[in-house]
Amino acid sequence: MLASNEIVRKSRLVQESVRKALLNLVSIGIVSSSGSGRSSVYSLNASHYFSPALTELFKAESDRFSAILDSVRQSADGSPFFSLFYYGSVARGEDRPESDLDIGIVARLDDLASTTERIRENLRDLSERFAFVPNVVGLDFADIERLEKEADPWWKNVISEAIVLSGKRPEDAIGATGEGCG
Repeated sequence: MLASNEIVRKSRLVQESVRKALLNLVSIGIVSSSGSGRSSVYSLNASHYFSPALTELFKAESDRFSAILDSVRQSADGSPFFSLFYYGSVARGEDRPESDLDIGIVARLDDLASTTERIRENLRDLSERFAFVPNVVGLDFADIERLEKEADPWWKNVISEAIVLSGKRPEDAIGATGEGCG
């Protein structure tokens, strides 16, 4: 049993969309509801014909997302970098089916182009298999210093929402020399 606000949090969907979906699912019997108004809680009707299929669908989507993140991590294996992370609508939980996956990489200037290209190349086939669009952005230590100094709005958003996949947080590159990238 979950309250609608918990479903909103877990699904990362907009509250109004969740409310409308729950009303429709209750009306056709896939979801059952207990309580009333704001104190309502919801659960999947395990005896409904579609329950096993829906359970499997949500598990498959969760497995797919985990596989995508693992693929991104593996795409950088063996490359020298300081930070590998994702940010943007996916990190905020506001992504839609047509959203791309914004991937950031921080590396030394001498390694940045080859590392960024290697990640892009390694993700090319996997992006087709898992049906996602990777958008890989590479930053070197001078870029980080400049963006921080300028209080760049894009950079502020990146550091507030970045989810690290490997290495350190991207803002930890501020003042760093790039030693130990790898």
